[in-house]
Amino acid sequence: MTGFARKVLVLDSRFEPVKIVSMNVGFVLIYSDRAECVAESDRVIQGVAREWTVPWIIRLRGCRPRVRRLTGPRFSRQNIYLRDGFRCQYCHWTGSANYLTLDHLLPTAKGGKTTWDNIVTACKSCNMKKGAKTIEELGLLLHRPPKKPDLHPSLLFPLRYGLTIKNTPEVWVPFLDLSLSQKVHGELEAAPIFTPAFEQYGLKFA
Repeated sequence: MTGFARKVLVLDSRFEPVKIVSMNVGFVLIYSDRAECVAESDRVIQGVAREWTVPWIIRLRGCRPRVRRLTGPRFSRQNIYLRDGFRCQYCHWTGSANYLTLDHLLPTAKGGKTTWDNIVTACKSCNMKKGAKTIEELGLLLHRPPKKPDLHPSLLFPLRYGLTIKNTPEVWVPFLDLSLSQKVHGELEAAPIFTPAFEQYGLKFA
């Protein structure tokens, strides 16, 4: 039994995943007619006088995809790490997020903004060495120019919940894109995870 054995996958009107809820919440959504069953199960919630079946997957009635879901991933620390392949953009060190930080190319003290194109992943050593200087002042060459990745948020859904090919209930797999999760959990030494988003700019990476 995986950690998701007592969970329910919730889909929107396009059958795209929006959240994972407990069996109790899934039960309430179904029996209040706010969702419909997509994949049945033999799992039950035991009441005093009877028991109720809880499905593996439900689809919310009238739930349209949110606008933000179609505009790419939200700006966050995790998504910056993912975009940069968990790799320091200065020395190219790759490893645990515990040793990584976010660095402003143009320091905030000099008017730099916290945006996709002014933030890069840096190891703690490089971040300390760089300090409040610009890369031009230090003569540093970036691994690649930072941009907002063109990636549908559905790819990030498994990462938000810690889903992997090993712990995901088999019945959920057809409704999830686990390709990015597989890279994060097993191929961090590979090319930057968001490489396709940058290929549109004609860039090539080592």
